[in-house]
Amino acid sequence: MKPRDLWTRGRLIARAAGTLLLIGWLAEGIALAQDAGERYVVDPAASDLHWLVYKAGTLSRLGHNHTVAAGDLRGNVTVDTRDVAASKFELEFSVGKLVVDDPMLRGTLGPEFASVPTADDIAGTTKNMLSDRVLDGDKHPRIRIVGTGPMRSGGEQALAVQVELLGRTVALTVPTEVAIDGDELRATGEFELNHADLGMEPFSVMLGALAVGEKLSFSYDVKARRDTR
Repeated sequence: MKPRDLWTRGRLIARAAGTLLLIGWLAEGIALAQDAGERYVVDPAASDLHWLVYKAGTLSRLGHNHTVAAGDLRGNVTVDTRDVAASKFELEFSVGKLVVDDPMLRGTLGPEFASVPTADDIAGTTKNMLSDRVLDGDKHPRIRIVGTGPMRSGGEQALAVQVELLGRTVALTVPTEVAIDGDELRATGEFELNHADLGMEPFSVMLGALAVGEKLSFSYDVKARRDTR
């Protein structure tokens, strides 16, 4: 075999070896990524995400405080087993399926929610909430929440959250308690925001005599189960 042929053959062998080595590295990297991430799928029937809306204005005695709950919460969590703070989650629910003033939920909330809204009250509140003055359900039918964590801050757990609503993204840090027991992951927390924190304005009528208050109280209890597929 001529020297030139030997040189060409050597280059081909070296190139093939390099390709095999690169494939090996990629395969090892994918395997490590898979081993580091455990996927959990949200159980909608066992989960709860709701917020409380408070009446305001000089004629507030004529209104009610209200509850609003996600009616079709869905999503998933990927737990980073090497760095829990790098874990990721994604939640989503439909604006049109929000549940207003569920009587069972109201019954757990004490005297501020002891009044009983009529069917007409609930229908009116729902219509106002979905209007272009508030959640604009026709143009923005879904609310999406993505984030990372939990991370430790001052001895407490917290999530870095991005809320996608009304065509914009709002960054928040919210308190949480995350626990994993066997194949179940559970995240719970409570926090308060103002409408302004979400880039929203409280709904009002009669020049503000009957209005929604600025404060919103959020509560969540999300359960997810390990994806064994």
